[in-house]
Amino acid sequence: MAISLIDNILRDRAFKNERAVAFIRFGFFSLSLILDTLAYIGVIQYTAIRPQLMTIVMDVIVVFTAAIILVLLLNNIYHDFLKFFAITFDYSLIAMMLIYDPTIPKGGQLIYWVILVASIFSFLLNLLRYSKPGAIYSSILTIALFLGVTNYYNNGDAENIFPMLFNLLMMLLIGYSITSSSRKMMEEANTKKMMERYLPPQLVNELYKKNANIEPGGESRKVTILFSDIRSFTTISESMSPNAVVTLLNGYLSTMTDIIFHNKGTIDKFIGDAIMTIFGAPIESGDDAQRAVKTAISMISALKDFNNLHKELRSPLEVGIGIHTGEVIAGNIGSDKRLDYTVIGDNVNLSSRIESLTKFYKCPILITQSTYEELKKENSVDTTITREVDTVIVKGKSKSIRIYEVMCFDNEEERELKTRLKNDFEKGLTLYKQFQFEKAMIQFTAIKNDSLSALYVKRSADYIGNPPEKNWDGSFEAEMK
Repeated sequence: MAISLIDNILRDRAFKNERAVAFIRFGFFSLSLILDTLAYIGVIQYTAIRPQLMTIVMDVIVVFTAAIILVLLLNNIYHDFLKFFAITFDYSLIAMMLIYDPTIPKGGQLIYWVILVASIFSFLLNLLRYSKPGAIYSSILTIALFLGVTNYYNNGDAENIFPMLFNLLMMLLIGYSITSSSRKMMEEANTKKMMERYLPPQLVNELYKKNANIEPGGESRKVTILFSDIRSFTTISESMSPNAVVTLLNGYLSTMTDIIFHNKGTIDKFIGDAIMTIFGAPIESGDDAQRAVKTAISMISALKDFNNLHKELRSPLEVGIGIHTGEVIAGNIGSDKRLDYTVIGDNVNLSSRIESLTKFYKCPILITQSTYEELKKENSVDTTITREVDTVIVKGKSKSIRIYEVMCFDNEEERELKTRLKNDFEKGLTLYKQFQFEKAMIQFTAIKNDSLSALYVKRSADYIGNPPEKNWDGSFEAEMK
């Protein structure tokens, strides 16, 4: 089983802490060796009892072993066995010192307090590893150390040991709880941090309450996918300095991100100046398609204000937005070292193709029939103006799909004009599909200042001179990606 992201983070943190402990261990006992040696030869006196040769020998063994552990860690050699070896070494060291070091006073009740403090110190040192198995193992060794050494010095007053043991057990439980809580907090913080990269803030808490999984994996679900792209951004950016391009793009993406998050969309990724957004994952709602369309309309509206703020642009930015609804695989996809919450599948590619068609049809927002049907289910068709654009076979596909334009308006007057345009255009489209190309051309010609109608004027004229086959279903095969 792959190690989880959280385990990797904690493992890295534990490695750094283990290395810090190794430095402290080596430095502390190296200093002890120096001081004990100087005291042994009579140069200084810093303990009540003068160190003996046994003390020096133990110091040398400890420093040598501590040096080996430190060298291994400095060479990035770290495994679980090393952690447990270091824990065992620390407890064995303390036990040896408590029993054999002549500088430690061993008379009366004082030795019991020395043992208690030494046991607690060893346990607290191990909490730095943020390891629940390590905390459990060190708890066992702490109890063994306390009971073993106190039994060694038992002077017949064991009744005084039990209160100490009780308090020691309480501290071990508290220490283990701290380790568990610290790990849990790190998991929660990391989960939220990952979520906030691609989720609106209002969804993060909701996902967190549902114990959202950040491990690799996915599930099949219906989503609405929105692709947006700045038209001819490369050409626009050629006349600007690199810093100006980055500033402009960051401002644009920030504006669009706010709109997406406001409508509870999930940003899948930024692809240069393009944005891929998901509605319906990781949380599915009953109005995913409606929120996607609202987002697109708001993006078009916000772009007008954005262009007004950037007078340095030779020509205003224009975007194309394609929206499609379909089944995808949604989830955290990647390796154990890097994951991205994303959606994959044929419908993702289709969404991208629809966005590309906005350039050809000169329609800022295009949606597929599946999204249109979702809008009808969500009872939101009447709140937007959508006109049928074409039945198209996108590049790489064999089946045709029907696409619609979402027509934006700023006021009631514009709404009436767009509604009239929609009705007039669809009358011409009906004639066009019925092979009545001459009548369709007259109908489309009567519609002024509409690029889509002008396109159908040319098509109708072409079909008058070169009629399609009798089994033609009105579809158009798009060559652009």
